[in-house]
Amino acid sequence: MGSLIDNFAVDHDQKLAFKIASYNSMFVILLAICFAGLFAIYNMLYMFLMPILWATLVGTVLFPLKKRISQCFGGWLENLDRTDTPLVVGLIFLPYNYTVTTSDTIFRFFYSRLGAYFIGAYFLLKVLSYKRAFMVLLSYIGSMYQCIDCVIDFMTESKVFITMMILYSAAYGGWLYVQVPGTVHKKFARSLSLPIWVFVVAYISSFFGPLRVMSFSLSAATLILISVGFIGSNTDTPPPSPPVSPNTTQDSFLQPEEDFKDATDAHLEHKIDENPSGAPKDINNGPEFEAAVSGDTHIQIIFALCVLIWLVRHDSMLFLIFIPLIIALFRQMNAKLGINESIKEFRRSMWEKCGEQVNYMIQIVVAGPLRKFVKLLFTSDRIFVTSLRTKVDLISSIAVMGLLALLTVFMFLFTAFQLQQETVHLVKLGSDVVSTNPQWLKYARNYTEEQLSEHDIDIDNYVEKAYQQGRAWLASNIRRLADPKDDERANELEDQAKFLVDNLYRLWEERSIANSVNSSSHAVVSQSDWVDHLTTPTNLESLKGEITNIISSNIDTVLSIAQSLWGVVLLNVSLISTVLGSVLGLILGFGLDLLSFFIEIIVFLSVVYYLLANSYDRWLPLTWIDLVTRTIMGRNATEEVEKEDVDDGAHITSAIEESIQSVFVLSAKMAVFWGLYTCFIHSLFDLNVIFIPSIMAACLAATPIVPPYSVLIFGAVELYLIRGEMAAGIVFTLMSIAPLMFADIAFYREVKNSHPYVTGLSVIGGIYWLGFQGAIFGPIILCTMLALFNVYIQFAKTS
Repeated sequence: MGSLIDNFAVDHDQKLAFKIASYNSMFVILLAICFAGLFAIYNMLYMFLMPILWATLVGTVLFPLKKRISQCFGGWLENLDRTDTPLVVGLIFLPYNYTVTTSDTIFRFFYSRLGAYFIGAYFLLKVLSYKRAFMVLLSYIGSMYQCIDCVIDFMTESKVFITMMILYSAAYGGWLYVQVPGTVHKKFARSLSLPIWVFVVAYISSFFGPLRVMSFSLSAATLILISVGFIGSNTDTPPPSPPVSPNTTQDSFLQPEEDFKDATDAHLEHKIDENPSGAPKDINNGPEFEAAVSGDTHIQIIFALCVLIWLVRHDSMLFLIFIPLIIALFRQMNAKLGINESIKEFRRSMWEKCGEQVNYMIQIVVAGPLRKFVKLLFTSDRIFVTSLRTKVDLISSIAVMGLLALLTVFMFLFTAFQLQQETVHLVKLGSDVVSTNPQWLKYARNYTEEQLSEHDIDIDNYVEKAYQQGRAWLASNIRRLADPKDDERANELEDQAKFLVDNLYRLWEERSIANSVNSSSHAVVSQSDWVDHLTTPTNLESLKGEITNIISSNIDTVLSIAQSLWGVVLLNVSLISTVLGSVLGLILGFGLDLLSFFIEIIVFLSVVYYLLANSYDRWLPLTWIDLVTRTIMGRNATEEVEKEDVDDGAHITSAIEESIQSVFVLSAKMAVFWGLYTCFIHSLFDLNVIFIPSIMAACLAATPIVPPYSVLIFGAVELYLIRGEMAAGIVFTLMSIAPLMFADIAFYREVKNSHPYVTGLSVIGGIYWLGFQGAIFGPIILCTMLALFNVYIQFAKTS
């Protein structure tokens, strides 16, 4: 290289410039080779990039589960090694230990305050579910609503009542005016003012339109609570009373009332004014408040409600709770009475007495090699335990993959079964909507006829024109199938097609005339007639009969057309080959897409297993990112700088990990919450279609294209149109929309380094960019960029 430079360069500057140019050229060439290699790798792995990316993201969520299983399994093996327990004995007692642990956990739960809430909620749901008590209660509330609405309407619209109330108010005011101060019985006077208060509240509530009943009820309840002292404090003091003349004549029921306060009122006021010790001054700033409104709390509450309503509907499943409770109570009694120690002492004494005889019997009955094998199995299994401890991560990865496969298969079968069952309910629901509201179809038919008559539209003329146009179009297309030079064959095909269409049209006209005559003979159309008329097109038996009648009545024409078409087909073999080629291409394309899908599934599962099996204390892709980050930042000589570099790299990778997990966990939490909440609401109102709305709500919550509460249409239609329960339909709608006020905000608040509104925009933008997958990748990209930006700001501040 040096001799080559000497041949072209004269002085030192030229040599330096030549070296720089050579190095730059080599760098560009190497960079081009690297990019070409990356492009080649991209083309080779193009169809596997999306499965690999999804495997990386899903594995980020599955890794904590794998780590938890590894810790439990490794802890169990370590416990066996520490207590010198044989592996076979540990496996035998493993179900017993987990049963005892589960029983103690359930016992502690029911012994706590949450257990009391659980039992109270169970009995409440049991009462509400007994003979549809909840729906009956809602119907009573609806009747009360109508009564209050009628009362408000009467008070504000009846001129006679308004006149009477004006006269009553004037009389009441005059009566108070003539009374001597201090001699009026306050409770009696306030009782007389109740009609005036009711009229004033009703008159003010009438300005709220459809919400007047709610306004009246809330206003009345608020006034009552203020009057009895539950709201506010009674701090006003009565005005001083003027002296009463001794000559004043007092009526028997107008005795002066002493100003006193009952002990109950005083105690209540004392409890209201007193701030109990230990209460936080500002509950919004405490950790209890944050925990109370977190998304995990919402999911736990709604999951408990779903379990409760399932137990209410299936009383036989209570043994799943009673059996662990009985086991826990029995163990508590044993611990209190010392039965376990007595049993151990009895066992020890019996072994001291009968141990030699038992060993002698075993030596006689069991062969020597078998005794040695059993002894080896129970005493020399340390090598198996050590081998298992070295393969904890591998076993836990296999367990996670097996659990994922089992859950997927179970969910697929369960979803298929529920969809088949509830699809039948949906079809029945649609037929019930039509059958219970026949006046809608009658109104639509009458309205259409009136509109046609008003605009002077003859529908028969339009049908005739459509028939003629269709007849001409079909004849022209049939004519094209024949050879253009063979006019005789073309005319024959055209005449036969027209003859077949004319027969079909004549058959339809005869059927229509017969139906019109039949309908004119019956003035009233029953509900079953409407149902039969609507379900006839979907009846396969009737459809098969219609097709059979048409073919049998036109068999000669059909055969002649078929023979003519077969002759045309024989003359157009190339056309058939083209059609068959297109069909085969479509089938092969679908088969290749199906094969590609299976390959992607295999790649996805393989990558997930590989990453889980090779991730120990930390997720493997994040370890790679950490190594790349350290390499980019570089390493300094001093240990302090090296430590700072490592901390910065760990900070960046942890920020990326938190952003990915937060978005995945957010989507999963929202899907689980809305699915469980929809299931609970539909079960509470005893609806027939539950699973389909729950699945739809979960999917809509994970990909927020449409609000998840929009699935309430199924329940609202069943409650309002089928059952005719308007009050239940309104309450169902309000309860379905209610989570928007507290749940969505709590969930979006858990996404770190981003605002809930910005996160929602990233979800919508990701869907617009990448389709449904963008609902996951959009927030991940946003949160990752924001996390890296925050890390950069912190690094700049420390620098």
